[in-house]
Amino acid sequence: MNYKLLSIYIDEDEKGENGLLYKEVLAFLTEKGIEGATVFKGVFGWGHDKVIHTVSLLRASSGLPLKIEIIEKEEVIEGLLPELKKIIHKGLITISEVQVIHRP
Repeated sequence: MNYKLLSIYIDEDEKGENGLLYKEVLAFLTEKGIEGATVFKGVFGWGHDKVIHTVSLLRASSGLPLKIEIIEKEEVIEGLLPELKKIIHKGLITISEVQVIHRP
């Protein structure tokens, strides 16, 4: 069975239609029956706008990078893409080959 790794890169404070974008993406994935997703929070990063986002002890951090990852069957990932492209305007979406060695 072919699996893919879907990665979505966005800012933590990026807004969607009904609130924070990462929460909307996770709600969408849950609604579509995705069994699991992981959100990673970066401590430093920049994107296409070249604005550096970092954690600082002197000020509240904002806009830190987030990466949402799911590993799913290839056809499931492909089925998610049209709607994800509508939800995510500024973020980056990537798909990579992945070899699943063990799955409960």
